[in-house]
Amino acid sequence: MDTRDPGSAATPPARIAAGGGENGAARPVEADPAAWRSPSGEPLFRRALCALGQPCLSQPQATSHFVFHDATLLLIAAGRLDIDDGLAPLSVDAPDSLVLVDPGSRADLLKTPGGAERRFRSVFLGLSGALLDDLERAAPSPRAPAPNAPWRCVPLDTDLAATLRHVLDSIAAPAISDERLRLRLLDLLLALAERGQRFARLDAGSTAARLRALIAEAPAHHWTAQTAGRALAMSAATLRRRLVAEQAAFEDLLIEVRMHHAMMLVQTTAWGIAHIAEACGYRSRARFTERFQARFGCLPSTVR
Repeated sequence: MDTRDPGSAATPPARIAAGGGENGAARPVEADPAAWRSPSGEPLFRRALCALGQPCLSQPQATSHFVFHDATLLLIAAGRLDIDDGLAPLSVDAPDSLVLVDPGSRADLLKTPGGAERRFRSVFLGLSGALLDDLERAAPSPRAPAPNAPWRCVPLDTDLAATLRHVLDSIAAPAISDERLRLRLLDLLLALAERGQRFARLDAGSTAARLRALIAEAPAHHWTAQTAGRALAMSAATLRRRLVAEQAAFEDLLIEVRMHHAMMLVQTTAWGIAHIAEACGYRSRARFTERFQARFGCLPSTVR
């Protein structure tokens, strides 16, 4: 199923393929998909810092209106990723570049298996707004960033690849403290800044953003407006009123966060659907499947 806007056909997607790069860029890293294979493909979360997922698919998978809630780094290790919002389509099919996606971006995604593996495999690294604030304090932007597309590619030279690899290994290492990991993540953001790349920043202080972050930390929890309001130091009525003022609703945000978590688990783990449903806060597999199909247009069992 192709979820791309037919009206965007006149705008050919930017394409990043093997051997790509820019004049004057540092020496590109070898495009070896195996270099980005982790011992564990299960998603990893480090509170208030980052989230790491490594989707692996054996068949094409289209997702409409996917929301990148956090600043995100993508590396396509195998296959091809098409990102399209109808204005700035992008196609990436090689591990010699990074895709930077600004927080709050929304797009249709198409993941297509390919290469020797005949699979789609990627690295998905979400970065917290607090990290972006830390970067701004450590190395303020010299000037307001020029307007650009919500996603763009950066050639993955040997230095940037080594920095990224160090971060990924650190996320997966329980012995690495959160403070040490924070410094390594900042080093990665500084490396990108040296290459003229910074993420746009969203208002992380909005009630909707705070609620989304709260639910994302524990999507399996039995969240209600009362329990969420208590965690955010406000009454349920105040929580709902502030969300309405921001054109949001508690139930919608709860479902949105849980379904995005579900999609990540379906793509990155070998868990059964009942296990995934439970991890997303659903006791009923049937109810979970119904929600998943309504959001993504397919059954969770067909994604892999």
